[in-house]
Amino acid sequence: MKILFVLFITTAALFSEHIRWQSDFDKALFEAKKAKKELLLLVLKKECAECREVFVEVFSDEEVQEEVNRKYIAVVAFFEDKNSYPIELFYTQAFPSLFFVSSKDESYLQKPLRGHFTKDDVLKSL
Repeated sequence: MKILFVLFITTAALFSEHIRWQSDFDKALFEAKKAKKELLLLVLKKECAECREVFVEVFSDEEVQEEVNRKYIAVVAFFEDKNSYPIELFYTQAFPSLFFVSSKDESYLQKPLRGHFTKDDVLKSL
């Protein structure tokens, strides 16, 4: 099941011109600073049905995609891959979790969205 979810995320990222998800937090942070954008960090758990649902329903929406790409550098990380993002800064026990992060100092720009959230929740936060 883990492999299918990772494969789904990878396929969605490769074959779409939607949100330009990155998997390396440090590279995304560098790019965000260079582009003068903020970071959007989505933390998922590999065997999380809610994570799959939110990823598909919320982030496949064209309005969400446009706003994310316009304002943010987007990063998707899996909680199990603790080396893929600074877990000590963005620790969570609720999945999925969506963090809005300053590219200047890696602080929260606003309260993260945790657990089930909708397209409308994300659009209000963007």
